[in-house]
Amino acid sequence: MLPNFATQFVTCCMNTPSHFLMTAALDKALPRVPIVKSAFLLGSVAPDLPLWLLSIAGIVYYRFMLGWSAAATANWMFDHLYFHDPIWIAAHNFLHAPLILLTGIGLVWRTRRNIGSRSRWLFWFLLACGLHATIDIFTHADDGPLLFFPLDWTTRFSSPVSYWDDRYYGREFQQFEIGLNVLLLLYLTTPRIDRFLRRKCRSALRS
Repeated sequence: MLPNFATQFVTCCMNTPSHFLMTAALDKALPRVPIVKSAFLLGSVAPDLPLWLLSIAGIVYYRFMLGWSAAATANWMFDHLYFHDPIWIAAHNFLHAPLILLTGIGLVWRTRRNIGSRSRWLFWFLLACGLHATIDIFTHADDGPLLFFPLDWTTRFSSPVSYWDDRYYGREFQQFEIGLNVLLLLYLTTPRIDRFLRRKCRSALRS
């Protein structure tokens, strides 16, 4: 189906943290918005967690219990199960599905401002999942989230850019992503590093 699609398993270890960094930076950039930070940050990575768990379980079963080669294991999981197995499809697409996320946001919309409520927590969790899913839709050539899941189990957006596939600027995108992650890390940590160094300098001067 897709040449070397198993490469996605290697590059996804970078992609999921990228979602976290982008969401954390957005949270920091909007200090006046009453974001529920725990929900927002968890929602940034939650859509990918089922695929991670299925992949780890698949490696244990096919690679170590059945004795398949690493290549055969990866190809079976990402060329077949990812596209055709109902459990894999449902697990991976549930929190990537625009219809499910929009429905959930709609259900909690009226009570989203209630401090300490589950609705408020769910609103920010689902909003972060939606941001994650939107980015994924536009950075997968033909293996992205299902657009109309659970009503349709086949339709995907054909993006001209892939975050991993070299046929669709994957190499260039990975370089961009690494640069973006470095900038986001600096944005998120530089003030803390500065405060840490100031404290150390003051402590050294006092001693």
